[in-house]
Amino acid sequence: MIINKGEIFVLLNQYMMKGNNELSVSYPPLELPLFTINFHGWKLEDVIRRGEFEKERRKFAKNEFLREELPDFHDLIDIFLSSGVIGFENDSEIKENFEFLREAVKESSVYVKPLFIGLDTNIAYYRVISRRFRNHFKYVLSNIVVEEIDARIHSKYSSKMLRNFESLPYFRILTEFANGSTKDSRKAKNAMNEIYYLTNHLDAFRIGKTTGTRDKEIRDREIIREYRQFSDEIKAEVVVLTADKDMVFHARAKELSSIYFKLPHSLDGDYRIDAKTLEYLIYDLAVIFGMIKLGDTIILGEWRGKSSEDYFQENVKIHNFEPEFAKDLEICRGVMNEFQGDES
Repeated sequence: MIINKGEIFVLLNQYMMKGNNELSVSYPPLELPLFTINFHGWKLEDVIRRGEFEKERRKFAKNEFLREELPDFHDLIDIFLSSGVIGFENDSEIKENFEFLREAVKESSVYVKPLFIGLDTNIAYYRVISRRFRNHFKYVLSNIVVEEIDARIHSKYSSKMLRNFESLPYFRILTEFANGSTKDSRKAKNAMNEIYYLTNHLDAFRIGKTTGTRDKEIRDREIIREYRQFSDEIKAEVVVLTADKDMVFHARAKELSSIYFKLPHSLDGDYRIDAKTLEYLIYDLAVIFGMIKLGDTIILGEWRGKSSEDYFQENVKIHNFEPEFAKDLEICRGVMNEFQGDES
């Protein structure tokens, strides 16, 4: 059954109605518990440690393909970050910078020219705008940024690739990945949803040309050069967001302001969450890991026949659902359709 990420709460509600105050989340192909959701305190508890994760992963990652495709602890950190469970290491500094920008735009006290936020590629991967700052500013996107993401959407699982999964638990379900996107491509498609949000919901400007170079440093300088050119052409201020220290220097060389997002490198302790964060977390886990287990329910982020619309609408697939879930979901969809009909 295909559902939207927001409909995951129908599933969670079923578990809570059965008296489950806690729910385990695991990665089935390694039979690896990742963390526990505590509904009473709205917390994530018992988050797996790096050593335990990598120890279990090494048991199965016996060849280059599996070392590339099986999620690692770094993927888990990235997902906690993109979903908003954890912040960037310099979160307070970032918030101060954005508060300053908001006030500056409101009062026209600092920036006399129009202000635009420009994105580096890594910021799209962490879903920073759609999930943290949304529509507070005007945005501009270098076409090289879009190209870098799009270029990583290129690999699909062949039947030969899938045979590498044969030694893993839940292999029969992993065959659902036939002709589906590999992990790197799934990450890029999630980042492309950020681009879709910026261009279709926030009317971000797309600027510049694509580039033929594969050299990362040259591409980075070209991205900054495009933002500088845009700034000059329309007489605007551009502030570049990046998680790459070198991009800060490239921006400074072109006399552009930037905000640096310092990446965390560990997970430690319990984490308080809200409903939106949990929705993002489960969705990103399903997509990047390909499959997760929520309680006794298998949720797929990739499956045979998954369409581009499934990605853009941020759908997942419930592999094993009970009749009560289908019934509750139908009722919820009916109510939502009525509500949307009343609004039109």
